[in-house]
Amino acid sequence: MIQVKPSVLQKNATIGVISPASPQRDFSRLDRGITYLEQCGYRVELGRSARNSWGGYLAGTDEERRKDIEEMFANPKIDAIFCARGGYGTSRLLNRLDYDLIRKNPKIFVGFSDTTALQSAIFRKTGLVTFSGAMPSVDMADTFNSFAEEWFWGILSEPKFYQKKSVQGDRFYNGGATGKLYCGNLSVMTTLFGTPFCPDWNDGILLIEDIGEDPYRIDRMLSHCENTGMWEKLKGLCFGQFTPSDTRQSSVPQRPMDEVLKEFAERAKLPSIGSILYGHQSEKITLPFGTEVRIDETNSCLQLTESPLSE
Repeated sequence: MIQVKPSVLQKNATIGVISPASPQRDFSRLDRGITYLEQCGYRVELGRSARNSWGGYLAGTDEERRKDIEEMFANPKIDAIFCARGGYGTSRLLNRLDYDLIRKNPKIFVGFSDTTALQSAIFRKTGLVTFSGAMPSVDMADTFNSFAEEWFWGILSEPKFYQKKSVQGDRFYNGGATGKLYCGNLSVMTTLFGTPFCPDWNDGILLIEDIGEDPYRIDRMLSHCENTGMWEKLKGLCFGQFTPSDTRQSSVPQRPMDEVLKEFAERAKLPSIGSILYGHQSEKITLPFGTEVRIDETNSCLQLTESPLSE
């Protein structure tokens, strides 16, 4: 698939906000996120089902949410599409979307967590580079973390931003590598295995994160990754934040999460950086899904080696 890059986000742009996964828990958070975007100088248009709820955990029926995505891509007045929040639901849409329409109307698309499935499918089917990071109802509803804010607007609106920044972390396994970045939520990514919406992994660098999962569950998912033969295809393996749940009380004996992650980096024998500020926390980076990155051989950092934007 030929890589396609979206255009730079301009200051007077119109941003479409959709809810392709779960409904809003609190409508005031969406309102505050929209207000933030408008104060930044953007015009905002809401998808038809952005405030809907269906079946308890979906922001509208599959048909409603599919139409929102396609209408935003098809509308020439919409310059970028932001997912309001994650949750669950985008995987239900993957075999229903018009990927030809998306391919013919490339534009910035931003989401996180559950939208990993949608971003993976879009890249696999169209080659369009999307962005994994901050969302209006989550990160912009209250004070936008200054570190996250700088990364978010920089990566979307500055073609040379990638030259200014490197992604810092801790060395988990030695070596350097260059490859296409596939980034997202581990739990969601593993549900794509065996489908035509999964990255092919060849010459890729995988960066994963998760939330509310006990170490043994992360161990199980990484074992599944290993058993599919992914390690033989990838050039590098990186880890973001694995955030514990605030409410979950597990009776299973716990093992330090970093110990699990480092073990699998060693089992994979792939250059690896961990503890990257990418995950379900306010201080996080926004990254392009599908552009080339490099794991530095000597420093504990992941470097963006090409702009995710067309100029």
